[in-house]
Amino acid sequence: MDQSRQNLELIDQLVTLFKQANLYGWELRRVRQSSDQLYLIFDEVESLRRVETDTVQVQIYLAQEKDGQPVLGESGWVAYPGDDLQADLAQAQARAQWVANRPFTLPGPEPAYQSLATVDDTWHHQPREVLWRVRADLNQAQAQLQNISLASTEVFAEYREISLINHQGLKAEHQETELFVQFALLAQEGAEEAESLGYRRARFYQDLDLIEMVTRYGGYAQESLRATLPPSGRYPVVFGEEALDTLFNYFSAQAGGPAHFQGWSRLKEEEPVIVKPQGDLLTLSSDPWLPGGLASRPFDTQGLALQPVTFIEHNIFKQVLADKRYADYLKLAPTGNLTNLRVVPGTTPLAEMLNSDQVLHLLRFSTFEPNPVTGAISGEIRTGYLINHGEVTPIKGGSVSGRLDEAFAQATLSQEAVQREAYYGPAGVRLENMSLAGA
Repeated sequence: MDQSRQNLELIDQLVTLFKQANLYGWELRRVRQSSDQLYLIFDEVESLRRVETDTVQVQIYLAQEKDGQPVLGESGWVAYPGDDLQADLAQAQARAQWVANRPFTLPGPEPAYQSLATVDDTWHHQPREVLWRVRADLNQAQAQLQNISLASTEVFAEYREISLINHQGLKAEHQETELFVQFALLAQEGAEEAESLGYRRARFYQDLDLIEMVTRYGGYAQESLRATLPPSGRYPVVFGEEALDTLFNYFSAQAGGPAHFQGWSRLKEEEPVIVKPQGDLLTLSSDPWLPGGLASRPFDTQGLALQPVTFIEHNIFKQVLADKRYADYLKLAPTGNLTNLRVVPGTTPLAEMLNSDQVLHLLRFSTFEPNPVTGAISGEIRTGYLINHGEVTPIKGGSVSGRLDEAFAQATLSQEAVQREAYYGPAGVRLENMSLAGA
């Protein structure tokens, strides 16, 4: 009997077992995934393989009391065909008795989920074809570069089927594809070498645009050979490319259910996010329907139907982003957690934002993640430019830092928009008076 049929029988057995047990609730999440993987050393195939998994994740809930108050015990495990399910359940119930969370209810059946295009039909039935197409794109891009080698590449073509059921009668199913490409470029000039690492994830092959990306990252590798450590000081900074993936994470964390329930969010509904703003006003949305977005999906991990939600509008905090658990805790309507982030662009051309006495244009960092509580941000520069009256000097090393609450008071958002993995918004964000620790 194949794995798929065995897991279907396993789910039936678990549902029967749960109905006989004294449980507050339960949920079963099944994920079937295939991953076709290509590993290249230069252009030689080092490995070509296919990995298939089919897992059933179980979560159970127990109604309990602690200090005279109702609490919820929780525990979970991954179930496999042939397991002793009675023993597994008994162990999970024993573990759950040590947990005392606030009670909440799981989502019930939804009338319908939003229909989304999240599967690339051009390749998901024949995934190895897209592996060779990606390889050809990489070779075409490298042919346009001089003194640069494509040292190594990993390409994954993945297809997932996600299904979810719970004790409330909820049934949800979703399919998605994802392409992942990671490459290392080596630039040489005499005895000097510099490396540029790139990665790209996309739902659809057409969104990879690898030829342009590899060409651009090849330029980064060449420029790294002559890049200098920038002088320390305070600068206006225009953030772009990879920096955009995390620049707004502080605001989405502050808007989240955990931050409000645990008391570390400073945001209050219908009040300003930035005090006394002098620049562009922020409008941020969670968009689970963004075409091609890697976080696009019809429902969240517990089956809650998702739809676009604007949580900051013209610098005013509008509502908490909360899944069903934290929505119940906070006595709010659930929205789901952040999916794809949409940021409304501004009106200033990017070229104008880069035109000043001295400005840093920073694109890539070793790490760049704002502190979700304080808004403090710091990152070591991997790729950037010091621009002075149109004269461009490549820089690397050193770190830029600041506090986003203060920095966004004088923010300028470019009128040009860009879509990245789970981001759609301005291609450049200029923040004034950032601190640079360099030479």
